[in-house]
Amino acid sequence: MRLAEQVRLLRVQAGMTQAELASRAGVTVETVARLERVLRGRSSANSNPSLETLARLSSALGVEVSDLLSGPGKPRPRDDRLFVVLRGATPATRRRVLRVAEALVREDASETKPESQRRRRPG
Repeated sequence: MRLAEQVRLLRVQAGMTQAELASRAGVTVETVARLERVLRGRSSANSNPSLETLARLSSALGVEVSDLLSGPGKPRPRDDRLFVVLRGATPATRRRVLRVAEALVREDASETKPESQRRRRPG
């Protein structure tokens, strides 16, 4: 699989537009568009992006650089979608999201325990 195909496939699987990927990767929309343009058989000034650009794109897509360059096959996800989304968040937002996630997991765990193991609240 060519680099352009792999980038586009991973971007679409992540539910991102070219603009969203560019923003998360810290590159221009034109960089992403030129790279993907190779797909349609057009020559592109960005058909051989720099290693730095590949690293930024792979980070934004949540995969390793080698996954962008790999042949056919399913790429190995390095991180889940939540991690990819939070990568662009401020530290304060990350802490708030983590507190909410922890509370949801605790609530879920308490709901799945058998009735005899649940704590009874004093009434």
